[in-house]
Amino acid sequence: MALIMLLSCSGCINSWDGEPFVLHVEDISIVTSETEGTASSRIEEVWVYSSTDVLGAFPLPADIPLDPETLGANPELILLAGIRANAISATRQPYPFYEAYTYTPQLEFGGKDTLDLVLNYNAFSQVINAEDFETSNRFEESSTSTASIVRTEDPNLVLDGFASGVIQLSSTAAILTSNTNEQQFNLTSSGPVWLELDYACNQAFWIGLKVANSETSQRYPILALKSTDLNPNKIYLDLGPMVRSTPDATQYEILLDAIYDGSRDTTTVVVDNFKLVRNE
Repeated sequence: MALIMLLSCSGCINSWDGEPFVLHVEDISIVTSETEGTASSRIEEVWVYSSTDVLGAFPLPADIPLDPETLGANPELILLAGIRANAISATRQPYPFYEAYTYTPQLEFGGKDTLDLVLNYNAFSQVINAEDFETSNRFEESSTSTASIVRTEDPNLVLDGFASGVIQLSSTAAILTSNTNEQQFNLTSSGPVWLELDYACNQAFWIGLKVANSETSQRYPILALKSTDLNPNKIYLDLGPMVRSTPDATQYEILLDAIYDGSRDTTTVVVDNFKLVRNE
């Protein structure tokens, strides 16, 4: 069940003569259970639906005008958390694994309400904590790699919790080809399948999947993540197209590759909180 904090008086409507009813959504965050790992998120919009229409997607913090004449006095509205799929601005959409919040206001012209939403993963989500580096490092480099991914507790590098994974690249440690080792993730699903990842970097790196069946395995870099100038970021990567295009796969591993770009003597990639999420 969604938690909600009303920044204004709960249920209060302050009359604004001549103005439409305005719903202000200050922020949307998530909470997680112990098995679901970190509560990190990057929710940028709120998507608002009535019983018949999409009312729009509104960047947070959002002021959403609601017309009592069109919607009626007590409409049931659905609010969904919006993310940037695959780190692309043009592919903003509701995240399929965060729960919907049902909002039934008392609409009147000149009214206002303010919400600060705290959501859970929805009841249909299976969250696999693939790697958070708190106690281990499940990534393994190939024999051709000259760089490595290591677990660090350096507070200047850690993105969340007590530890993160770090890759240092240079002219003598120029290539990293790696994937999780023998985790044998089962991503088969008739519904959506996504990868969540926290990261910071000052050069590009690749994420993707290593796909295996009973006879062979193949590595598929899916997306190159650009430099963030070491500012923390989060990505939601849609794995559905890759999973659906490999119907004979029996298991998957997370791929992580990087090639030194020479932009400085040593470049850095920090990663954390790999999650695989699919419908149960």
